[in-house]
Amino acid sequence: MRSTVALLLTGTMMLGCFPHDAHKRTLAQFAEGGAVVSGIALEAILSTGADCDAMAKIGAPPDSSCHTKSTVLGDLGVALILGGLLGFVATISTAEEAKAPPPIDIKAQAPAAKPDLKLPPGVKGNTEATAPAATSEATTPAADTTPAASAH
Repeated sequence: MRSTVALLLTGTMMLGCFPHDAHKRTLAQFAEGGAVVSGIALEAILSTGADCDAMAKIGAPPDSSCHTKSTVLGDLGVALILGGLLGFVATISTAEEAKAPPPIDIKAQAPAAKPDLKLPPGVKGNTEATAPAATSEATTPAADTTPAASAH
């Protein structure tokens, strides 16, 4: 009995996870997703014990084989759903972490020297910087335009 349990646990651990092979891990994820979908489909089309009671003829004894069949198939559907979900979680959680890419060393380069610009013929360039011109409006005070000032 112990050897059977040990074999079952070892087989489950070795077949379901595939931490070092991405292709096998992807196939396992598809198989586990298929188990979940088949469990849901089985539960969707399955007739329940209440359906067995509704189909029973009046006065006839209840059909126990119908109840047994619906119970077994219902349990199988739930087992497929749970097994698929747990297998998917185990496969995802045992996957290797993605390795961080090596850091890239970025070195600053010296700025390139400015090329001498040549002006077109007939254009004279500024050889010295000029100060901004002062405007006369900026130095004169503004006229008072209030009605009280014009009444004086």
